[in-house]
Amino acid sequence: MVPFAIFNRFGRTYPTVRGFFSALRRNEASSLPLGAVGFCWGGKHVALLAGDPEGQKLIDAAFTGHPSMLDVPADIKKVRVPVSIAVGDKDNWLSVKQAEQVKEIVEALPDESRGEVVIYPGCGHGFCVRADHLNEDVAKQASEAEDQCIRWFEKHFGSDTTA
Repeated sequence: MVPFAIFNRFGRTYPTVRGFFSALRRNEASSLPLGAVGFCWGGKHVALLAGDPEGQKLIDAAFTGHPSMLDVPADIKKVRVPVSIAVGDKDNWLSVKQAEQVKEIVEALPDESRGEVVIYPGCGHGFCVRADHLNEDVAKQASEAEDQCIRWFEKHFGSDTTA
């Protein structure tokens, strides 16, 4: 974990992530809806993309599962696009108290940027992508979080059932 933390610290990685989305927005996605998904460490990236401080709308909607390293409430108060968040009530990176604070903020945003927070009982950090499939409850909730993400983007971007 130490090498990951050193080489992937937020101050080093966010400029690259932001640069990618900025280039995508200027080129291929200049007239297309653009979404972002981030889990754990990527959750902070998604939150900041959703409220880019330089004023450029980089994405149109976002989803994050069990985000970590969020500065609550500061990162969330900057959000300007709809964000859906899935978090477990046993998450050691985003407490239930913080999740409730995030929920209050994103649900109070204007309609065009209103978000949602779903708190999954009995789930800890990482449940969206590392669910213990031997534990039926957690596996079921990981599947529900996946459905939450899909519904979120279908709601904001529509769905193409002809593909």
